[in-house]
Amino acid sequence: MWYFTGKGDSGETSLFDGSRVKKNDPILDLLGSIDELNSFIGLVRSKIDEDNLHSDLYFLQTSLSKLMGMIAGASSQSLFDFNTTNLLDWLEAKILLYSKEIFNPKEFTFPGDNEIGAIFDICRTVSRRTERIAVDVSNQKENFDDQILMVLNRLSSYFYILRLLYE
Repeated sequence: MWYFTGKGDSGETSLFDGSRVKKNDPILDLLGSIDELNSFIGLVRSKIDEDNLHSDLYFLQTSLSKLMGMIAGASSQSLFDFNTTNLLDWLEAKILLYSKEIFNPKEFTFPGDNEIGAIFDICRTVSRRTERIAVDVSNQKENFDDQILMVLNRLSSYFYILRLLYE
């Protein structure tokens, strides 16, 4: 089995659509930031025993992987009919559901009261950075789906609510 191809040794890599880009291209920053977020979601998922939230986080990881594919130019068939509208609707429904269980704090809160809450805070901050990178990419790429920006914005709200739940 091959674990490397050597095709990226010159500082370029291929996207799903076959185009070659430099490894410092902003689209790769965006994909890398989503990948980093997905890793932190995996970390927090490994520490949660609640079946519903565990399933939600797994669904979110799957969705983010498909979002990465979409950004990288994968065909809609290979994404199994993934679309940003459904993910956006799902995130908004979950935010409304979980927000019923918390009170909005009247002061700044800081990570560290417990491990799960702190990891959710990392997910929130990585989501915000990812959104900033996506804004740059959307300004450079003509056919960028603006709903990606909406999804990334909702992600930070989603993780903020979860962080407050685990405070």
